[in-house]
Amino acid sequence: MQYTPALLQEHNTAGSMMDRAYLALKRDIIELTRPPGQHFTELDVATSMGLSKTPVREALARLHRDGLVQPQPRAGYVVSSVTLGDVADLCDMRTLLQGEAAALTAGRGLSPTALDRLAELSVDDNYGQLGGPHLNERLRENYESEAIIANGCGNARLSRSVVEVFDEIERVVRLAVLLSPSMPSSRIGERQAIVDAISAQDPDAARAAMQRRTRSARREIIDALTTSHAVTSTPILLPT
Repeated sequence: MQYTPALLQEHNTAGSMMDRAYLALKRDIIELTRPPGQHFTELDVATSMGLSKTPVREALARLHRDGLVQPQPRAGYVVSSVTLGDVADLCDMRTLLQGEAAALTAGRGLSPTALDRLAELSVDDNYGQLGGPHLNERLRENYESEAIIANGCGNARLSRSVVEVFDEIERVVRLAVLLSPSMPSSRIGERQAIVDAISAQDPDAARAAMQRRTRSARREIIDALTTSHAVTSTPILLPT
């Protein structure tokens, strides 16, 4: 089974009302149309989507399991907040998962077609900052590349876990870009090193190259998030 990041999924109008409500709400949250901390009710969502409350309630329960919304007693829902601690944990988990996925994929090897596509995606003639009109395109190319590696590892649970992390990371990256529009895009040399290691079927080199890339991304994301006024204005307390 191939796992696909939410950004790359085609909108399926043939799905159930719950599926359509879930995917629409999920994209609104990831793309920050519904920003962290926004309050809303089932009725708000049902009215805006032209649906009954039942499929919306089921979609919200699923989003709660995803960690993207939190129910408020007698007050509807709130979009889950983003904290530096949680982002650091998320990025660290990404490094662990993607590093192992890259190593397994290198050991197994990719098909010529998948390897050619991976090499094609490692080239960026417009290398520069993430912010700007090409953000969606850059994110799509990035997640397609990383999904090829994740799905090539031969471990379905690991593939699914990696792809699920992409959806959370995407929301964080979009927030980081808003806070720091000059945030650089992923380094092309780091991406090419991963492709070279997988092509050579060298698991150790693939793991190391992927870990270098994800750790660079972690530093850039954390640096961008720390420019938020909510962070810079928070009082610093003595440790307890």
